[in-house]
Amino acid sequence: QLKPKPLFDEPSLRSFLLGHGVKPVHMAKIWRHMLMNPDCPLDEIPGIPDRIRQPLREEFAYLTSTVVKTCESSIDGTAKILVRLQDGGEVEAVLIRHTGEPEDPERRQAERC
Repeated sequence: QLKPKPLFDEPSLRSFLLGHGVKPVHMAKIWRHMLMNPDCPLDEIPGIPDRIRQPLREEFAYLTSTVVKTCESSIDGTAKILVRLQDGGEVEAVLIRHTGEPEDPERRQAERC
């Protein structure tokens, strides 16, 4: 089990709220506020019940993963992102930009990446 838990993990936050006798409708309020105010301490989110403020701050974190490395291709703008997860594992994501134009079949795959 992760500690702290990621704030945007819906099952974890739902279980937390229900465990504290709070309706899950507060999830949307928490997420909306934190997306608009990412530097806000979790115990200062407006409109949530006082009884969950301290436990929310102790059990959850806004971000639990970090971007380790990014690389962008100068040819087509493809971006590679290496993300380190909370448990130390790493995931590489590739973002491919599509222009809507047909690809040039003469270009090799290696030249496009």
